[in-house]
Amino acid sequence: MKKPIEFYLSGDRVYSTREKAINQLYNNRGYGELKGDKLFLSLIEAAYLTEKGWIKVVDKDKELKFDDLMKLGKSRDEDFDIKYIVYKDLRDRGYIVKSALKFGSHYRVYRKDAEHSDWLIWVLRENQRLSPNDITARARVAHGVRKNMVLAIVDEDGDVVYYKVEWIKF
Repeated sequence: MKKPIEFYLSGDRVYSTREKAINQLYNNRGYGELKGDKLFLSLIEAAYLTEKGWIKVVDKDKELKFDDLMKLGKSRDEDFDIKYIVYKDLRDRGYIVKSALKFGSHYRVYRKDAEHSDWLIWVLRENQRLSPNDITARARVAHGVRKNMVLAIVDEDGDVVYYKVEWIKF
């Protein structure tokens, strides 16, 4: 994209009414959520697209840079940084990444042009504790909605390792 598309901060999201945003980002690349004539992006999507130079975010006539969006995200979610690392890794690999809060996970991940997601991603820090009940509950939900449960573990260097968790019925 040549000139960044302008988006406006609105609470914990950003939006644009520009047709270019809707066509290039939503229709062609699977970013955001379309509501009426507005394309809404999460802060993580906005940070990613700002870092790539595809959009610019404005709040009260002030442009928010990538670091500003990361700081804003971190102020609202202490795990924003690691969620961003995983989001960026998956997007850079060519996947479509959407929220999976209604499934009790962080992300739903789609192959490009797929109608349904294949994976539910739960993001964790390397030293974060996770109980067997947490793992079982997430694997059970994923199995129930015909998705693969994946734990995305982020180490202190920002590297991500993915572990598939399966529900096996004997």
